[in-house]
Amino acid sequence: MITKQEIMDHLQRFGVTSESELEVHSSLSSFGIVDGGAETVIDALKDVCVRGSIFIPALRLSPELPLTEADKKMGISTKIKILPPNAKKQPWE
Repeated sequence: MITKQEIMDHLQRFGVTSESELEVHSSLSSFGIVDGGAETVIDALKDVCVRGSIFIPALRLSPELPLTEADKKMGISTKIKILPPNAKKQPWE
């Protein structure tokens, strides 16, 4: 089981400081079992990045979509769509 202190220690090892500006994209399941769940992860971020900024988008995104020739001509390199709240958890499976 992963603790809040372990998450904080890893964040600091990765270079996160009290004044960092973070954009966090994560899957809770990728942590393994976290003591206290998602709230623990958020609390750890807030405790390490006290005076900085934390941005955590909550969008459900699709896997990459194929690019058309028109997309490529416009300079688009990646195309995805925002999924509606009632979409399957992993629509590409």
